[in-house]
Amino acid sequence: MRDCDDDAFVEALLRDAREEENPYLPHDAVVERWNRHARAAQAWGRYAIARAERDVLACPLSVGPTRLNALDDAYQDTAVLAARSREALLRVTDLHDRMRAGVTKGPFAEFVAQCRAAALARFADAEPAAWHSVRELAASHRVDCREQADGCPHCHHALAAVLADAGPAGTDEDSEHSAAVPIDVDRYALLTDLPYNAVVAVADAAVGDESALSGYGWIAEDGSTGHGDSFASSSGEAEVIGVCTAALSLMERYQHAPVVLLCDSTEAVAVVDAALRSGDPAAGHRTLLFPESRQLLDSLVRHRHRVQVRWLKGHIGHDLNETADALARLALRRATGRIASAAARKEETRILRSLDSGVDRLPGAA
Repeated sequence: MRDCDDDAFVEALLRDAREEENPYLPHDAVVERWNRHARAAQAWGRYAIARAERDVLACPLSVGPTRLNALDDAYQDTAVLAARSREALLRVTDLHDRMRAGVTKGPFAEFVAQCRAAALARFADAEPAAWHSVRELAASHRVDCREQADGCPHCHHALAAVLADAGPAGTDEDSEHSAAVPIDVDRYALLTDLPYNAVVAVADAAVGDESALSGYGWIAEDGSTGHGDSFASSSGEAEVIGVCTAALSLMERYQHAPVVLLCDSTEAVAVVDAALRSGDPAAGHRTLLFPESRQLLDSLVRHRHRVQVRWLKGHIGHDLNETADALARLALRRATGRIASAAARKEETRILRSLDSGVDRLPGAA
């Protein structure tokens, strides 16, 4: 189990929850990996729920009970996955407690203390000014610290932050050599550097808590729109689905023009941008868990020289962003059966009418 890849390990977690408990998972050599991948296994449980929900909504009433039984099984499997995830967390916490105890008692603790003393001695010889600052900070901290008797278990990060903020010894924060904090002048996606023929659109997504079904929506400056539903393990994956779907649709419509997608999710922008820059869809696989999203990113990367993705601050009254968000939420309601098809069509018409018919181009894109 230590040597198998991540996908195979998650498959083992799913079998553990659905069929029979795996006796090797609580082993010290595996338990940390079990805990780390428990979230992915739970996401696949939600994926099974979403697929069953979609089947229930799509099938005729005569076969409804069979589909509902499948949905019930999916809910039960997901509940077991949640319980096993909790068990993994408790077991890895116990492992870490035993590891900490091991380095504070017995011969191993003596060896650790010798290594620490040697490291401090080398630090004092190499950086005497910094060593003096550390000793002064530690001495002043011990005067008032209520956790000193326990070895200041929660204090080390705070003390390190104080030293980091102080900067290297001997520097003057007000000197002409001090680093200036850059100003993010593009935080609202002022598109001043786009080609004159760029096709610009905004994509958004909506997710629910009860299943892996998500909705996406997008709208371009030319008024073209799209929305639909898919499976997503997280809000970041749902946003990537919206971006990829919109970009692929617009590239098919405009055969040669460059396409720019705006999205208010920093995670989605980072994932898609990394894949486009590297030409490797695997750059997004930590966020993209399900096959649908991976296939979309694979398709988009093939056209990476025609596509850009940028961040747009959300919910600031940007017309296209608000419309994409409304379409995504409508798609999610339709996918989960919370709105009838006829009512959904009326709602879509209302959303698009609320957008001014003459949408101006985004700032700087003219």
